[in-house]
Amino acid sequence: MVEQGEHVMTGEHGRKPLRVGLDIGSTTVKAVVLDQGDTLDDVLFSDYRRHHANVRATVAGLLEDIRTALDKLGRGNEPIRLAITGSGGLTLADNIHVPFIQEVIAETRAIDQEIPQADVIIELGGEDAKITYLKPTPEQRMNGSCAGGTGAFIDQMATLLDTDAAGLNEMAKHYQTLYPIASRCGVFAKSDLQPLINDGAAKPDLAASIFTAVATQTIAGLASGRPIHGNVVFLGGPLFFMSELREAFHRALEGKVDEFITPSNAHLYVAFGAALIAGDDNGDDDDTSTATVAEPRTCTQILDDLERLKNLPSNTKTMPPLFPTEADREAFNARHHREHVHVGTLEGASGPHFLGIDAGSTTIKATLVNDDREIVWSSYATNEGSPLTAAVDIVKRIQAQLPPEAWIARSCATGYGEGLISTGLHLDEGVVETMAHYRGAEMVSPGVTAVIDIGGQDMKYLAITDGVIDSIAVNEACSSGCGSFLQTFAQSMGLSIEEFTQKALNSTHPVDLGSRCTVFMNSSVKQAQKEGASIEDIAAGLCYSVVRNALYKVIKLHDADALGDTVVVQGGTFLNDAVLRAFELLTKREVTRPNIAGLMGAYGAALTARMHYVDAADDDPAAEHTRSGILSGQALDNLSMTTSRDVCKLCQNHCKLTITTFQDGSRYVTGNRCERGGDAKKKRSDRPNLYDYKYKRCFAYRRLTDKKATRGEIGIPRVLNMYENYPFWFTLLTNLGFKVIISGRSSHELFETGIESIASENICYPAKLVHGHIKWLLNKGVKTIFYPCVSYEENLVPNTDNHYNCPVVANYPVVIGANMPELREPGIRYMRPYFNLANHELMAKRIVEEFAWANVTMDEAQEAVKAAYAEDKLFKHDVQQEGLRSLAYMKEHDCRGIVLAGRPYHIDPEVNHGIPETICSLGMVVLSEDSICELQPGEDLHLSDYLAAGEKNPRAKDSAGFREVDDRKVTRMPLRVQNQWAYHARLYAAARFVSSYPGLELVQLNSFGCGLDAITTDQVSEILADKADVYTVLKIDEVSNLGAAKIRLRSLKAAVEERERNAELRDGHKSLESPESLEPQPAQTTSDSGFRHTGGPAPTPGRQAMLDTVMAENPKLTEAVRKAARRNAQASQQDSAKTGKRGGSARNEATMSRYAHKVRFEKSMRDYTIVVPQMSPVHFSLVESVIRSGGYKCDVLKHASNEDVETGLKYVNNDACYPAIMVVGQLVDAIIQGKYDPNHVALAISQTGGMCRATNYYGLIRKALIDAGYPQIPVIALSFQGLESNPGFKATPAMLERAGKALVYGDLLMKCLYRVRPYEAEPGSANALYEQWDTILRETIEHHGYSKTAKRVYGKGYWVYPQLLKKIVRTFDELPLRDIPRKPRVGVVGEILVKYHPDANNHVVDQIEAQGCEAVVPGIIEFMTQHPYTDKWNEDHLGTGGSQTMDAIMRWALNRGLNPVRRAIATAHGKFSQDERMEQLVKTADEVTSVGVQAGEGWLLTAEIIELIESGCPNIVCAQPFACLPNHVTGRGMFGKIRRLYPQANIVSIDYDPGASEANQLNRLKLMIAAAKKNHKAHLDEPMHGAAGNRPGQESDSQAPLSTAD
Repeated sequence: MVEQGEHVMTGEHGRKPLRVGLDIGSTTVKAVVLDQGDTLDDVLFSDYRRHHANVRATVAGLLEDIRTALDKLGRGNEPIRLAITGSGGLTLADNIHVPFIQEVIAETRAIDQEIPQADVIIELGGEDAKITYLKPTPEQRMNGSCAGGTGAFIDQMATLLDTDAAGLNEMAKHYQTLYPIASRCGVFAKSDLQPLINDGAAKPDLAASIFTAVATQTIAGLASGRPIHGNVVFLGGPLFFMSELREAFHRALEGKVDEFITPSNAHLYVAFGAALIAGDDNGDDDDTSTATVAEPRTCTQILDDLERLKNLPSNTKTMPPLFPTEADREAFNARHHREHVHVGTLEGASGPHFLGIDAGSTTIKATLVNDDREIVWSSYATNEGSPLTAAVDIVKRIQAQLPPEAWIARSCATGYGEGLISTGLHLDEGVVETMAHYRGAEMVSPGVTAVIDIGGQDMKYLAITDGVIDSIAVNEACSSGCGSFLQTFAQSMGLSIEEFTQKALNSTHPVDLGSRCTVFMNSSVKQAQKEGASIEDIAAGLCYSVVRNALYKVIKLHDADALGDTVVVQGGTFLNDAVLRAFELLTKREVTRPNIAGLMGAYGAALTARMHYVDAADDDPAAEHTRSGILSGQALDNLSMTTSRDVCKLCQNHCKLTITTFQDGSRYVTGNRCERGGDAKKKRSDRPNLYDYKYKRCFAYRRLTDKKATRGEIGIPRVLNMYENYPFWFTLLTNLGFKVIISGRSSHELFETGIESIASENICYPAKLVHGHIKWLLNKGVKTIFYPCVSYEENLVPNTDNHYNCPVVANYPVVIGANMPELREPGIRYMRPYFNLANHELMAKRIVEEFAWANVTMDEAQEAVKAAYAEDKLFKHDVQQEGLRSLAYMKEHDCRGIVLAGRPYHIDPEVNHGIPETICSLGMVVLSEDSICELQPGEDLHLSDYLAAGEKNPRAKDSAGFREVDDRKVTRMPLRVQNQWAYHARLYAAARFVSSYPGLELVQLNSFGCGLDAITTDQVSEILADKADVYTVLKIDEVSNLGAAKIRLRSLKAAVEERERNAELRDGHKSLESPESLEPQPAQTTSDSGFRHTGGPAPTPGRQAMLDTVMAENPKLTEAVRKAARRNAQASQQDSAKTGKRGGSARNEATMSRYAHKVRFEKSMRDYTIVVPQMSPVHFSLVESVIRSGGYKCDVLKHASNEDVETGLKYVNNDACYPAIMVVGQLVDAIIQGKYDPNHVALAISQTGGMCRATNYYGLIRKALIDAGYPQIPVIALSFQGLESNPGFKATPAMLERAGKALVYGDLLMKCLYRVRPYEAEPGSANALYEQWDTILRETIEHHGYSKTAKRVYGKGYWVYPQLLKKIVRTFDELPLRDIPRKPRVGVVGEILVKYHPDANNHVVDQIEAQGCEAVVPGIIEFMTQHPYTDKWNEDHLGTGGSQTMDAIMRWALNRGLNPVRRAIATAHGKFSQDERMEQLVKTADEVTSVGVQAGEGWLLTAEIIELIESGCPNIVCAQPFACLPNHVTGRGMFGKIRRLYPQANIVSIDYDPGASEANQLNRLKLMIAAAKKNHKAHLDEPMHGAAGNRPGQESDSQAPLSTAD
């Protein structure tokens, strides 16, 4: 970037040329034309217009206008200097040969010019949000994975309130109360907002709450632990035009910011900065300049270039057209535009009629059904924000039109507003919407197996087996791919939704846009447009994307056959023919879209009313017919309601209530977690609630008085595993004489106090709460805070593989120490020692070490530790006793129980949002997974012991402190995954017990962003599916989403009841049958399922047939899919023959027993081809040769394509990390594509055995192979621990030695290649030299040291190891290079696969080199050999180290292998850098993080960053998969501290994910490189040496002697 005051290019007579800046954003284009002045006040021309996704035409229009404006001044033919900036401008700039300026550079330049005193820029755009810190080096944070909290989000929310953005701003000026609303995503926000709208909350309050949510999301999501201080500038449309949004930021940042500045032309700043730079005379070498010089050209010349772009050939990936021929279209129309349900009229109606009202989120639907189940009256309208008024209107209209011989016999409501309408109108019943939809679908298509409903912002999927809902999926975390998504796109293209649909249907080459978040879909659309795709093709591509999202992200479908034969689709989005057609093509089946698709909920509600109707006149002809209690006549006219707000004070939850009181005195309350709803007269449910019990029991301890606390106060935060371990730590510290202060209850307000220091925006909410709790303790004046890192919990379940904590729970105290500056203040002692709770012997020794400052003796420690373990056992025992009491209560009161399974911190009411109370209010008992995980299926529980007090002492225990259970046999479950995490082991054990215990169901709580649950949720589901149990998972986040949770829980209850009712009916039939009549029975008909046997038969559509036309373009894939389907069908037929069950829905097939059989790689399989996934091309090319040298056939897959990633998304839980999706997709796709014979191939994968998810790749691959129809393929798992047995694959000592050398060669080649390639004199010469060495080394490995290529090229075939290394270095050293100064260096660190795999990191090394820099990538050998260097630490702190002698031998062997490398590098006289020795890396890391951080890349990642900075490479890309748990700790969690120790550090963290935006990644990389070049010019990247802790002239951690925060 050019500094102010640098030379600016001028023309003759010292005049500056005309300078034009174009800012092409996600939704708009801005232009600024500068003449002689350099300020925004004297621009010649400026404009701001929406581009409706047609960038080329909009830019052309703007340039026409600029030319016209210049013509008026008589300067139309004068050349201009044009520069383009903005997220949508990169490709266009390349195509018309105009310099592209990174937008932050342009923005910073403009701010420097106009507001030099600025410190931070907060900018909100249409679909992006950014915070830019300007000092010391510009650093930008940008929304990388979600469009929550941007302009588009505000527009979406305004629509819900029936206004636009300006109207929303006007409303917010008059607010009184603020509600917590999620801004992470439109779906979450809508589910928070909609109930409030339906319950009559004031619109001004809601508007202000939306703005507050945006401010919170921006600060919490983007600041990532870096505080916002000084002078803050607001930029971007939303902040410029909305005063109340600015107010929300003022409220959020109150007291932290000196001044807020809103420039008058805020929206033009980026374009203005680009115009300034366009005029700069940047005479540097083209390799290092910020932008190439803008060549002067006339407007006409540029317009001609734009015109030529029209005819550029498109290289966009396409999909088959929706209708290949007109005949296809006609057949489709004939099938779907006919009547499935007859809709009659009220003319001549008589007898009982049944009313169903579906009060949806924005619409209200009603149907009146006669006794023949025929709709005689219906209505579909928007509810205008008041569902009750709309419902009153409907009832009045029906009552006015109903003939005198007809009457409303029974009424039923469903949907969002069900409770309010039922109470207000006195309807007879309510039904949960999923059951209503199912009943409607069953009537339209008897025997329905799947119901898919896509609405405006929600998506539901019901899987049905044997006439019972088997599982329910809803979009909990993302609304991309719902109806509003298409609407937004149609609007951005300036089309109505009808025109949009028409265009999609006419498409000939639909664009393949993937399935991703709306934000990033936009960048795909822009990319497609730049490549010349038509609006028709984009519209069709979007319709395909909606369906793919529904299929892979919500339904998680692996195989279309899992949907069953009879699929019903409904909801407003399916009224779009293009979406419907895309659905049929992708699932390869014809589906039913009822002619009443939008009314299905109301129809199902009416059928439910009819089903439950009992007419008194049926039994007694003289009696009056039974009529509905619905309000009518006068009562209906007088219906009025008042809404008031209150906070319930009946317990500590302090629910914010909305109370609606009707004129007859009845009340309807929402916002309440329990059934009391602020009414003190009402009692809380007496149903046992283990969550409530456990919370109270865990913290029911009285601290010592000041007098008795001989060692003073010590604070413990009430967070994460403290919800399990507090009894232990409290007892231990109290016994040592400390007064233990526990932080207060969690709340959203407490969360907001710690928001500034949260280092990673996508970490789970329970972890984000920790910051607030530490702040609470400090605010209370606590000077010593004890927050231990617990790597291993107690071994809570016998027979497991390990008992780790999750990486976040285990290591988060380290992150807190690094990111909370308050802990470094003098006088504060922050303790974060590492412990292994399972090692009782070591615990006392560790306590003495850590509390040496308090002079704790060994005797005291032993006494305290003994008491702590005893109390811990008692606490767990009490919880188990309470579990047994709850089971006894269920038996005594004949009610159901829900095991609410999660982690210890899910008992925190702020985290579980009152879900346990909701379950109790539905009449069910709540148990926790740890209250029953000790129980074995089939065990006699002696429940009568717990039924009445006094019969027997329920606390009687055996000597070990547990209930006596006669010779219990604990058998090991055949789990697919590694059972390695302590809390999850309880989850699996609980699921197993639940699946065998009548009346119990399991609901799993899963925090948004929890990576481990990508593994556990599938496994728990499989355990339950083994016994055909319904599995429900509730995703919870920082904002309560009780509406969705309630629907799921009620659906679960209704589904279970329906299933039992059906079972009773079936059992009833069976008992009546005589032995002779045991013929196969037809599938259960509708009339058996509780519908009244009156009236005519319901109309039935034809059964569904298969479509074969879909993938005609790819016969191989089609054939593979067909074979897989056939194999699956045969397998499921065999299964059903064994079990007597017929095949049904998707979930039921994924059972534990299906995956139980492991196919081993046997000795007889030595001729199989072993296929290895790609991870690092340089290293794995040589690894392939190592495996071949052992006599095996081996292929390493070279590349991972987009198709591989799509396959991975199909077969792996979409919450799994990117590497898992890519690796599994690569392997499975290679088989599906027919590259290998499935009967002669084996797949290989490494297993780390650590606490990260990577240990479970083996289980993920096996599941994917079985799901894809290849159960016969063995998987070889390679691990040092020998986690799986592979009898046919033996790694001999010779092979291991060759493998070690291969990795060393790979590291050296990578180092040499990346060092010389940016400077090569002849382009391509460095790569050619690398290819040559790759061939020589492969031959050397495979042929025991001999290489024919080396013989040919260097005249010598055999080279000993040290000679070979020296020769490699010499040849690269002698490669002819250009004589230019050294370029800025950029280091690449991060998660191991994303760091090395070019297809995973979007070729980051190539991009760095293309930007005029040199890439530095640390080697792989350090990652592979950490163990011998950390073992001593593990032994001392955790008691888990191995043999010290073995470690010493391994260290000796490693040095023996690496010393020749060091000597070889030394021969190049400093051209290639030496790597830091491992001992030094361990020391460096321990000064900044902790060696205890061993998940994933662990401490090594931090050490690599510091090594790079100290060696003169302070510019670093940290590449990590989205939601990679270890990276939250060791990557992002440490950046703040590294920047504090090394102010010159220029680190950018980039998330890589299947849905991540490439434009966003490139933008962030370009900004980092721009800063790198600026620092390079100022010589701020010189090498420095010494220990990390104490740099000369830098802050030293020894300033506060008591602080151990870091």
